[in-house]
Amino acid sequence: MSNTNEERRQPAQARSKKRVDAILGAAKSLIAEKGSARLKISDISQRANVTPASIYQYFPNKNAITLALATQTFDHTYQMMAQNLPGADSEIEMYQMLQGLIERFYQVYLDDPAMYDVWVSISADKSFQALDLEDSRRMADLVFQSIKSYYDEIHWEKILQVGFLLAHLSGAAVRMAISVGPHEGRSIIDSFKAIINPTFLNSMLKAQGVELE
Repeated sequence: MSNTNEERRQPAQARSKKRVDAILGAAKSLIAEKGSARLKISDISQRANVTPASIYQYFPNKNAITLALATQTFDHTYQMMAQNLPGADSEIEMYQMLQGLIERFYQVYLDDPAMYDVWVSISADKSFQALDLEDSRRMADLVFQSIKSYYDEIHWEKILQVGFLLAHLSGAAVRMAISVGPHEGRSIIDSFKAIINPTFLNSMLKAQGVELE
């Protein structure tokens, strides 16, 4: 009996995932075309070829859909970073790696312009703010695992705090760059990458009480 129940459950779960993916895909394409302010459940329903009732089965309102899109992008970016994060064989390579991560993050938003609109539409939502902070924390931890060998273990906690701040600032810099357009945005990203250097980071670490040799 348990095997039969499991066989029934798996197709149902697969159908649910397919439907949710269709809803989110439709919402993202509509946001790219019209903006999040003009997003309507009826339009999503038509684009995704599902009933409005089906949408409400998974998402209580439009805000929940945009929040799910933000979560999807955060998860995609994290997985991309985790799979492609290079090891650093020297301190110079460490800073180059950090600059490369910022560039990749910027490219994610360039390749998916609807996500900036999503971010603006829900930036005041407390659930999104918590999600944004949590994403910064896990990004900081991802980078920390690659660079911690360059620092004494006694300083690791403070280094992780600095990484958390930089991860959050990176998100703000990328969204600012997207908002001003490609020419000025490119300059903003290059400027932000330029401050990721030994002098700047060491000054932040010293402010945290980390004594560097």
